[in-house]
Amino acid sequence: MSKPKILIIDDEQDYLELLSEALEHQFLVYSADTLQRAEAIIADIGTVEIALVDENIGQDKGSDWIKQKVKQQDVAISFVLYSGLASEDAILKGLECGADDFLVKPMSLLALSNKLEKLIAYQKQIHQFENEICSKDRVINISMAQASKYGSCMQLTSRLNQCFSLEKIRDEVFSYLYSTNLQGCIAFYPFTGPAEYYSSKNGFCSPVEKGVMELLKVKPRLYRFGSRTIFNHPLVSILILNLEDGSIETDIYIDALASVIECIGARMAFITYKDSLETVQDQILAAVSKTKKMIGISKHHQQEVMNEIVQNIGMSFHVLDMTMEQEEFLTELVQNALQKHSQDDALFIDISHLLDSALTSVDELKQLNTTQEMPEEVLNEEDELF
Repeated sequence: MSKPKILIIDDEQDYLELLSEALEHQFLVYSADTLQRAEAIIADIGTVEIALVDENIGQDKGSDWIKQKVKQQDVAISFVLYSGLASEDAILKGLECGADDFLVKPMSLLALSNKLEKLIAYQKQIHQFENEICSKDRVINISMAQASKYGSCMQLTSRLNQCFSLEKIRDEVFSYLYSTNLQGCIAFYPFTGPAEYYSSKNGFCSPVEKGVMELLKVKPRLYRFGSRTIFNHPLVSILILNLEDGSIETDIYIDALASVIECIGARMAFITYKDSLETVQDQILAAVSKTKKMIGISKHHQQEVMNEIVQNIGMSFHVLDMTMEQEEFLTELVQNALQKHSQDDALFIDISHLLDSALTSVDELKQLNTTQEMPEEVLNEEDELF
């Protein structure tokens, strides 16, 4: 299997040689100290897997060059921008120009190698995702396409309230974005487990998209920077990449998504509660079932013991030479024991009834949880709003 191709662009010759030597064991490395030289190499060898670009190349800006070449789609599959600055503006510039990752210079060669390996793996994920879409011939049916912006948002909220998994929430949000020609990412921060990041365009978020969402999740509930807007909740964030200023539609989308983010957060909290409740239900069901079984076994053993006592005493009357008083005394002992055993039977019956009631209550609660999930055909029959 041939090595992936990487193009390194840096006007510092020593640094260029250092990076080339460090990466040549895992990549087929091409290097250029000017953007003109880089374009000549691309014209000669074709598209490369990764273009590793310095922000400052003489008088030129690497981010401007990346932004231009991303639109052409014939230079590199992935772009990595690196800079000597680690400011928030520098990182956001990496997202703005279309780079898939941003690195701070100077950088560890081992860390760089690991980053690029992960980027190649990310490319494979994207390729697999595209193949999955093609193989299944998925046609996205957008039921809200004919509704107005507010109406479609209300439909989305209704659908989110029927979601019982993060994957279903993600699919509903992305369907809404597709129908409104918006592009964005969603990040889930569940109570338990690691954060999950998804892109409406590629399925999986690029490293720079993850970095931006991690950076901005501490911002206010609504935070705008350029044409991008992030909506934050302690449990979820939505990053929209193409909300232009000065548009009435933008204001509508901002109002709509500000309410959607709260709905998703509440839904995630409910899903966590529901999953915990179902776990407790299963534990109660197992405990009650085991207790009822143990009571049945205990009752059976007691009955066997009493039967054996009665049988042995009855047989003893025929072999023992006892007086009338002795036989009456033994008979009274047996009767008292049987009477006490009858009282224990009544107690066992009461306990069994209580356990049966508990089992019935658990079954009813499980049935209630099941019926909360509205069938898909019912959801599709909702009236369009507005």
